[in-house]
Amino acid sequence: MRKNQRYCVLVLLLFLLSGNACSAGTSISSTGSGQITPTTRVTATVRPGQTLPTVVPSTATPTIDELARGIVRNLTLDQKLGQMIIVEFYGATYNADLQQMIEKSQISGVLIENNNGNVESSTQLTTLNATLQAHAHIPLFISTDFEGGYVNELRRITGERPSEAAIGASGSTQYAYDQGLAAAHTLTALGLNVNFMPIVDVLTNPNNPGLPQRTFGSDPTLVTNMGRAYLKGLTDGGVIGCLKHFPGLGAASVDPHRSLPTDNRSLSQLASIDLVPYRTLISEGIVPMVMTTHLLNPQLDPRLPTSLSPAVVTDLLRNRLHFEGVTISDTLWMGGISNTYSLAQAAVLAVKAGEDLLLGPRGLSETRSTLAALKQAVLTGELPASQINAAVERILTLKLRYGILSQTRALQLLAPPGNDQAPTARAPFYASEVIADLRRPRPLWQRAA
Repeated sequence: MRKNQRYCVLVLLLFLLSGNACSAGTSISSTGSGQITPTTRVTATVRPGQTLPTVVPSTATPTIDELARGIVRNLTLDQKLGQMIIVEFYGATYNADLQQMIEKSQISGVLIENNNGNVESSTQLTTLNATLQAHAHIPLFISTDFEGGYVNELRRITGERPSEAAIGASGSTQYAYDQGLAAAHTLTALGLNVNFMPIVDVLTNPNNPGLPQRTFGSDPTLVTNMGRAYLKGLTDGGVIGCLKHFPGLGAASVDPHRSLPTDNRSLSQLASIDLVPYRTLISEGIVPMVMTTHLLNPQLDPRLPTSLSPAVVTDLLRNRLHFEGVTISDTLWMGGISNTYSLAQAAVLAVKAGEDLLLGPRGLSETRSTLAALKQAVLTGELPASQINAAVERILTLKLRYGILSQTRALQLLAPPGNDQAPTARAPFYASEVIADLRRPRPLWQRAA
């Protein structure tokens, strides 16, 4: 056979073989019901002289972690920073300021506060929350302090609720669970998904000015058991709970809303009392979020308040107690912080310390200034990009686990930038590419980042 004839036969054989190989390739596609199933598509073009590619089917449903990581890759720096703040706002309706914060700044969530005029009636609040979510690029944390006793931001709607002290005094973990579950049902009906509860401060100072009736008691074991039960009630009701106020406000003699309390106890003393609920419940793997408080403990950090201290947020909470969930600062406009630091300074220091989420900006102006300060800190290298990515990944993972961010929307967010509004049926096509890339082994030097 002549050389040219042999070449033509070879080309024909390669063409036929490539067709068979491509029929074995798979990608991810939507069935329209939110499920992910493999479908057939061409994965390669084979030219004469090329070696046929190895076909690796990609049939596995992406994990929550993979979805979160893939979305982070697609976000701009501004979008990532927006996901790291929860803002306060004024009024009871969707207004121009809210539109800017949600649609342009793409904030992570809002804090519902009665004092800010956010709550008028059940119908009003439910409508407002639905409107907020409808305009969000990434679905929002809609949070509040629905504690009981004198701290209840929804009192106008719900009336009075048992305080933590009353729950603790009952001695019944079933009662604590029931109260957590009831709170979750109330919140979800109104469109909220985060409750900054339970408080697990161990009340060692009976004259504590900031916590009367707000703790389960003075015994670490009782506080742990009641906190566990209440948190499980929230979780079973589909609401994200949050342990507070780390590393513990029970011994404080000053209210951090007014000024910065000081606690000079050693780490070993804290470990036997204040840290017991955190250590126990974190080790049980049931804690989605921890809120740090504003307190100066020279034994932990002689210079920085606990909420702004890497020694507390990263070294103690992350590294020693092995907490892998979302960290959040208490409100940064509280006197314990704002008497010394501007909001912009506090925001940067809090993220440097290891906070994932920040509470603090009130309204559009403070939101913009906070985000501008964070962006400048990243651009100058003061805040590592890898730290921002890790924080946003934890935030998105939490939203996915609690169904705030649906898998359908997550797959849409995996589309290339500018195409994230692609129809659901096309989104899995992009998702398969991103997930396959995420699963591809990386050099060791890249994995550290």
